[in-house]
Amino acid sequence: MYKKYNTLSQSNMFARRWWRTTVGAILLGLSICALLASHAFLLSSHASLQPVPSPTGVSEPGSAYLYYVLKMPTGFVLARARKGQNAQPIDTPQQVASFGNGFGLTTADSVLSLQLAPNGHYLAIDGTRGDGELLWMFDTRTLSLNLEPAHVSGTFLRWLPGPHAAFLYRPMFPLGTEALEGQASWNPGLWIVDAATSTHTNLDLHMSSAFLVDAAASSDGKQLVYSTSTGLGAGSDIWSMNSQGGNQVRLLSLPDGVQNVAGQFTWSPDGQRIAYERLADSPTPFLAAGLWTMNSRGGNQHYLTQTDGGHGFALSWSPNSKELAFVARTNLNQSLADQHTQSLQSAVETVNVSNGRVKLIAGVAQTGKQINASPVWSADSSQITFAAYNPLNPVVGGSPRYWSASINAGPTQPALVPLSPQLTQVVALG
Repeated sequence: MYKKYNTLSQSNMFARRWWRTTVGAILLGLSICALLASHAFLLSSHASLQPVPSPTGVSEPGSAYLYYVLKMPTGFVLARARKGQNAQPIDTPQQVASFGNGFGLTTADSVLSLQLAPNGHYLAIDGTRGDGELLWMFDTRTLSLNLEPAHVSGTFLRWLPGPHAAFLYRPMFPLGTEALEGQASWNPGLWIVDAATSTHTNLDLHMSSAFLVDAAASSDGKQLVYSTSTGLGAGSDIWSMNSQGGNQVRLLSLPDGVQNVAGQFTWSPDGQRIAYERLADSPTPFLAAGLWTMNSRGGNQHYLTQTDGGHGFALSWSPNSKELAFVARTNLNQSLADQHTQSLQSAVETVNVSNGRVKLIAGVAQTGKQINASPVWSADSSQITFAAYNPLNPVVGGSPRYWSASINAGPTQPALVPLSPQLTQVVALG
């Protein structure tokens, strides 16, 4: 059986989104009243979301499916397909819920990521509409879809480990007076949100939440690592704290250099290492990033290789904690791809964290598709399943196809096997 390790959709443009929201927060004091009014129309979608009954009528665990956002004439819809033993779809995705309110009918609408909770009960769908970033929560048991938190614009970061569905969330802007909860001002930190109740615990960062770049929890959920930056050209700091927000310690400062914005933290399954990226500190959105590892105290900093960077593809540890799968940009010499996601060409690669040896899994030459991404390891760390597709078009959708690679098939090039036919109308995959 295969297990998915923090894979994100291709359109999650990590570095660019962080910089956009940081600039927005600097202007927050001038614009808070306008935001309360201009975002009020978004709240109406909370009541109008209508679940579509399961096509089978049989209740199955949410983890038994792969999830997609599809483009339909009425806008975006959520769909799912049954998951095979190699983490591939074994049937055509079927619609299970509609976002409603015309979401997906304009080019300003997009879906950034889909992430399933560890217990399989909830699917977090991060997207944008107009000038606001919103989070939809899909209950895989009741097939209900709701905005959560309902009155806040912000960024979904990570699910916390464990049986209870809680997640890390970066709140950015209130979408109505309900978000203020009787407070005179809006000054949140890092939130831990309960998906079942939508209640949250605020962890004080002693700075604006807009300066938060990324955060992730250890495998036991007791420790958080996070990064902050005050803006373009300022570099970043890496911090740790416990899950109650105490014992905050700055682990590392990255003040200088081209790649000095830390993010995309991912703990190894054995808890010994943290992999992360050093993103380009630049207004150019899609420059490459450095892949590094460190221990939980910020020591043993070790550079491994270059990753795609700004598109936000997540790093994926092998279950045996020996290798990392990642997405590498293969057309680094084409400046158009520095600015436009439609020009990206990428490959799935792995790197041995002990000796730094990089291995190509598949790129455009192997699959015939521009983008090769979303690597998923088998439980014995011997195979990787990934998706290959041309850029996903929000107007008509795209056609991803799933492949499997045997890591030990050869010294340089693993054996590739197509696992599925091409899907259609896909604008985001989880």
